[in-house]
Amino acid sequence: MNVLNDFWNDDDQELANIDVLENCVNCENISAAQRLECDSIIRTKGTPQICFRPEYLTVSDLVKQQWCEQQLVYSLDPGIYLIRAPPGMVVDIEETPEQKLVKKKGSDIHFQRELEIQVPIQVNIETKEDDWGVKFLNLQFAVQSFYNGNRLAREIPVFGVPFDKDVFVYGIIDELQYNLNEYTVIITELKTRRNSFPPKQGQIRKDKYQVSLYAQLFNDLVEGRFSKELMAAKLQLNINAQFSKSVMKHITQSRINSANKIHTLGALIDAVLTQVQAMPPVHFAKVEYIHQETKQVISVVDFCLDFQSLAEQYSRHIEWWLAKRDLPVL
Repeated sequence: MNVLNDFWNDDDQELANIDVLENCVNCENISAAQRLECDSIIRTKGTPQICFRPEYLTVSDLVKQQWCEQQLVYSLDPGIYLIRAPPGMVVDIEETPEQKLVKKKGSDIHFQRELEIQVPIQVNIETKEDDWGVKFLNLQFAVQSFYNGNRLAREIPVFGVPFDKDVFVYGIIDELQYNLNEYTVIITELKTRRNSFPPKQGQIRKDKYQVSLYAQLFNDLVEGRFSKELMAAKLQLNINAQFSKSVMKHITQSRINSANKIHTLGALIDAVLTQVQAMPPVHFAKVEYIHQETKQVISVVDFCLDFQSLAEQYSRHIEWWLAKRDLPVL
């Protein structure tokens, strides 16, 4: 199977598959005064969403928040961290060479796994509408591969407005496993680790939250809770604008019904959702941890998705992005 690759940056890959967060700032050492000052600085610029993510959040943003909200703030605006540094303290907000190497190794492993079942194809895009068209095409390719008898799809884009919270979210699922006989889909996330020890419970909670968000976005697409009009409004897209020739070429080569009649993002969304909504929703998930050096499996965490618990956590996180609460005081 071929997947399309464009020149736009997909922020959700920033931390997606590497456990570098184990060495993050210790939130317990941050005082109430520091948290309030951070909130005050942010509020002078607008809500956190308007200030940092005016169009959409990535799943990675929310995963960082689940791990440590204060570190999320520092990553969004390093200047806040510099303001809070004691006088005379030398602060380095750049990634260390070791952290960069860890990320590269993790990314390389994921790219190798992707190449096992699909080959990325470079696509030149000219507009935001082209960019999102490519994302929908990659979603369609994944679903079409299941209809063609394949059991695996990797690097599947998902997006939407989870739990009707009026915030658009985008992410990339690591892997979907489809069982045609049982008509079930399982979502899988691969995490690479520098050491060969199983992850701690805090790490597992973070990773389960990430996978659960992916599942919610996928299920919203499958169960008809996606609105192209809301997407257009949030992302400032013209869903009636014509695609560029490069994107049109791949649409006509796809196996979408009446592909030769699809010229706009709105028409493509309708066609792709028709196929997606024939899929079953996801109820089960697993996180697989492997050692970066040996590629050996360290542990596998299987779990049933708990969307009620997810909704509570997600709602709490979104409240901060919409400036409905301050950072918590520990």
